[in-house]
Amino acid sequence: NRRTGNFVPPMDQSADTGTRLWKHAVAAYKQESTRLRTNTQFSCLEDFQRAPDETPRLVVIGCTGAGKSTLLNLLGGWRMVQDRASYQWEWKDLDGCPPLFQSAHGVDAVTKRTSFANLSWFGDEARPFIAVDTPGHDDTDARDLDDQAGRSALREQAADLHNKLKALGRVNTILVLHDQVNSNRLNPATYAILEMIDEKFSGEKQSVWANVVVAYSQCNQHDTSWRSDLERKKRELQAEIRSTISGCEVDVTVMALGGGEMDGDERDLEEFGRLWSHLSNADPISTERLSPFTGAQWSKYEDRIRERDEALARADATLVYLAVMIKVGVVVLALFWRNVLLPTWMSVVLFNVPSTVVDELLIVGLVLWTLGPVRCKHSFVLFYEQWFEPYLVKPCIDQLRKPKAD
Repeated sequence: NRRTGNFVPPMDQSADTGTRLWKHAVAAYKQESTRLRTNTQFSCLEDFQRAPDETPRLVVIGCTGAGKSTLLNLLGGWRMVQDRASYQWEWKDLDGCPPLFQSAHGVDAVTKRTSFANLSWFGDEARPFIAVDTPGHDDTDARDLDDQAGRSALREQAADLHNKLKALGRVNTILVLHDQVNSNRLNPATYAILEMIDEKFSGEKQSVWANVVVAYSQCNQHDTSWRSDLERKKRELQAEIRSTISGCEVDVTVMALGGGEMDGDERDLEEFGRLWSHLSNADPISTERLSPFTGAQWSKYEDRIRERDEALARADATLVYLAVMIKVGVVVLALFWRNVLLPTWMSVVLFNVPSTVVDELLIVGLVLWTLGPVRCKHSFVLFYEQWFEPYLVKPCIDQLRKPKAD
């Protein structure tokens, strides 16, 4: 409008339209190529390779029953409240959704494989982070380390965690949960995991121990027993880690985390504030060069992990294969329309290269890579098995096998 001084030249309007289209295209690309869905667990190796790059990453490790899944639910914004009358614990849903990470009381592990989720720190969308949940490193299946089956289960879990951390690329904070706040002694399993962290990151120039936080777990604010001599316990634990772990030359950060609350009490989140400060400010450490496991015994665990990840990827594809096939089909039809049905001059305007299919192959390849090669592979297989084979291939074969009438 010239009178109001808001006149926008046509060139500027075209530029604005182009900018908006470009932003929409970039957003669509990120949505398809990156695992951006919030409050969803991702557990395939390809999922870890496509985790959002800009958010801080928290890996939680601990013994079975130390409260890893419970803590991650609390960090994600769910609340665990104890009723004053019945003393029963119950979860408060977040926006109508139940807790994401399955947790239970007892010695049996609930988490059986390494997975991650995009969460908001205590439900604050301005503070997104990636939470990596891991199996208990003294899982029921691996608790008896003198038993061959127990050692095999522990090694298989370690190999799975190793592969997925390498695929993740970097982490900001490794949170090791320690449930012995009263005795303040490192149990053998926790000591083993600290040694594994030291060994895995031994090839990095940057010391991993600046990225490690050890946290006493289950330190709920309404309980008082864990508060006795807490600062002394922290100093003693720091000294024990520094003296027993060969690569640790600093005092590891030690915190006391709980999260369970009495109904109606005001929440004390001071220690969680310290954890967020560490997570958001720590320089990320690369996980792409983790020291590999050596020895012939580890090769069989790698094979098992690959088989299990293939099964997980196929299970994931069962939920999305129709959507994947529709997207690929739309792209193929659009390319066919551009190349065959349009006049040559118009198809060239749409970036078609006449007399060759190279550009079409590049576009289809880019779409498959964006959607995920592994996901696309399993989607094609499932589509063939569920639709193509029973409704087209099998009837044709049956027809050919019918004996011809004389």
